[in-house]
Amino acid sequence: MSLLPGSAAVVIATGVAALLFPSFVAGQHRRHGELRAGGAVLRFAALLYGIALACYVLPPAGTSCFAAQLRPLAGLSSAIGIGQFACNVALFVPLGALLRRAPPVAALAGAGLSVFIEVTQLTGWWFHFPCPVRVFDVDDVLANTLGATLGGLLAPLLPRPSPGSGPAGEPRPVTGGRRLLGMCCDGLLLWWLGAVCASATGVVLRWAGVAATPLLQVSATWLVPALILLAASPPGTGSPGQRLVLLRARAPNRRSAVLRWALGTGGLALLEAGCELVRGAPGAALGVLWCAAHALGAFRDTRGITGHRGITGRLAGLELTDVRGPATARTP
Repeated sequence: MSLLPGSAAVVIATGVAALLFPSFVAGQHRRHGELRAGGAVLRFAALLYGIALACYVLPPAGTSCFAAQLRPLAGLSSAIGIGQFACNVALFVPLGALLRRAPPVAALAGAGLSVFIEVTQLTGWWFHFPCPVRVFDVDDVLANTLGATLGGLLAPLLPRPSPGSGPAGEPRPVTGGRRLLGMCCDGLLLWWLGAVCASATGVVLRWAGVAATPLLQVSATWLVPALILLAASPPGTGSPGQRLVLLRARAPNRRSAVLRWALGTGGLALLEAGCELVRGAPGAALGVLWCAAHALGAFRDTRGITGHRGITGRLAGLELTDVRGPATARTP
């Protein structure tokens, strides 16, 4: 079995997870009061498995047409056929395990999904191709069903997500991990807004027949998204990432809010923009160092009643609290 589809699935799943991570974090905090690591790992595993399954079984096997194999267990007469059967069994074991259902339900789900895949192959992607571009094999249905059933039997062995530390509406402490999670969300929002703004700017410029200058490209990629995040960060609330993890960052005034932005996502955007304009500047390395310094600052800033404020919080005079508690409460 080739490793190329699996490698492609890892890249695609990581990109999709990065795109959906801020909304996932927000949903977890509003549903459970916090991000549960076990649940996040299982959901990423399910995402990776679904994409990997599609990468392995759906792409055309070539330009030739393939005849259907309708004799049950006919492929078990050779070592290659036995190996292929075993691979198909193993491919569907994670499906049954991730479903966390009884073996009969897992078997039914595996059989239904396998039949859908095989019919998709038989019809040439539902008549997108003039003939089958992969082999419709009844042995694949049998092997996949067996694999899903085995996964259903193994499902009780998988660890279950922790129940959490209390009701979702109960305030939680401001911890270094929670601050780091909010920073990651801010960084991802800056990244994705930059991708959207750069793409939209390119489309508009092509439509207008105007050539894009380096300054315009850099502004669309970094400066405009950073200004959008600044506009979405009023003094009494906090950055979008902080609000996603249910933190309130109270700034004494608008000047402190702007300073918080300049020391955080705004400063990172200005740094990366300047590096892109200066050829040979190590923008990626400097960006990693910037983020590492802020992450370290959030974990080391533990003194007093306003711990874990981080670099931006200490220099801008922020007060961090949980939005589910009193507005003037401070974390001990």
